[in-house]
Amino acid sequence: MSVIEGAGPRPGVGTTKVGLPIRAARMTLPVQQSALLGDSPFEWAAALYRTIVDTSPDAITVTTIEGKIILCNHQAAALHGLEGADEMTGRSAWEFVAAEDVDRASRDLLRILTEGRIRQVEYSLVRADGGRVPVELSASAILDREGNPRALIGVVRDVSERRAAEEALRQSEEHFRHLIENAPDLITLIEPSGEIRYQSPSVRRTLGYTPAELVGTSIWRLIHADDAREVGDAIARGVLEASPESTLPHKLLVFRAQHRDGRWRYLEGSGKVLMEEGRAYGLINSRDITDRVEAERALEASERRKAAILEAALDAIITIDDESRIIEFNPAAEAMFGYAAAEAIRKRLDGLIVPPLLRTKHRHGMERYLPTGKGQALGKRMELTGMREDGTEFPVELAIVPIVMGKTTIFTGHVRDLTERKRAEEELQQAREELESRVEQRLGVQGAYGLTFRELTVLHLLSSGRADKEIAATLGISAQTVNKHVQRILHKIDASSRTEAVVRAIKEGVVG
Repeated sequence: MSVIEGAGPRPGVGTTKVGLPIRAARMTLPVQQSALLGDSPFEWAAALYRTIVDTSPDAITVTTIEGKIILCNHQAAALHGLEGADEMTGRSAWEFVAAEDVDRASRDLLRILTEGRIRQVEYSLVRADGGRVPVELSASAILDREGNPRALIGVVRDVSERRAAEEALRQSEEHFRHLIENAPDLITLIEPSGEIRYQSPSVRRTLGYTPAELVGTSIWRLIHADDAREVGDAIARGVLEASPESTLPHKLLVFRAQHRDGRWRYLEGSGKVLMEEGRAYGLINSRDITDRVEAERALEASERRKAAILEAALDAIITIDDESRIIEFNPAAEAMFGYAAAEAIRKRLDGLIVPPLLRTKHRHGMERYLPTGKGQALGKRMELTGMREDGTEFPVELAIVPIVMGKTTIFTGHVRDLTERKRAEEELQQAREELESRVEQRLGVQGAYGLTFRELTVLHLLSSGRADKEIAATLGISAQTVNKHVQRILHKIDASSRTEAVVRAIKEGVVG
């Protein structure tokens, strides 16, 4: 289709002479012949034209200045949705121009008449079925002997596929642009020299700059001096190893970049070399990992502190998982129980240091805690019995703290060996009793039934209605020691209960 197909009677357009440049297509025709005044030379030219147009892959149409179609090829008919060229011949080309393009086509017609041709102008044509088809048109004027335009020839190419490809490309580029502009990572394109050629908008969130502030500047203004060499080496390696076949990204690199406010942020990046017209560019994809680095450092510091505490702790510190398997066994635990940490780790606690008589109780306690989150032994200090590697049992004080970690719970126990303390308590108690015995002998206060001074004191406190714990607190001894005194009193008085002993002592005046 050409603008000439749209050439109908237009205001101001006639067949008078118009000065045309020599480049306009020229055909010498006798004025007296009809159908473009066709005599034998014209018929020969028409035959030549038909041969050309019929073999062209594009649609070719010849029209009068007024727009009447004189000649067209099969491709033109097919483009307009018609069966053959005969259906187009004699019709006005303006019938096939989309309404929105008529004014522009009229202006282009004037350009053809004054300039001789137009090149690669795009229109929308209307097909016979009413459908639209985008086309690209190039058209020229055909001149008579006097240089007047007598006809127009147009070459039309269907650009539907190209338009579809361009639209797909546009959408792809639009999608890519949205991805880049909204990506949380920094995307930086640099020259081999380090000059920033492109910077994604995410740099504002990460480093506080706008892309415009960085484009054209050197990347080295941002990189920490201590990291510049490593980053530079990575860029240099990328340029030297660049090849069109290279598809492998470089390894991740951690470096520091300066925020606009002066702070240093840790970035983790990977790069790839892109080739454009034989020139290499570096594409760097990086993300802010400052929070991760600081968390890792805090964790590392915490682990060092914990290790120091565990190493220096006087108490045994043992941690188990929810299956009672040991996951931490400090040096004090090694010394206390006789196992090396390597021997204890992953072993079950109840099969290693819990005496046989307490293992069932331990297991039941774990079974109760896991579904309910409650345990009688948690959050308090208890006196229990532990078992060493050689099988010997000894008194310990235990405090257990549960630590919830996600969906699992671990338990850390602080264990203190009470062997020396118990021995010291017994020695102290024995010394007290010996001292009291000497005092009784010297003062002659040996009581009835052979009761010692301490036993008389305990009996007196019993008669006042005090319990073992209250008596222990008053005398500064343990409740267990008080119980031993009570058992001796019952034996010496030959009483079956505490109440009977108190009643007999009062009746006989042993206590007031």
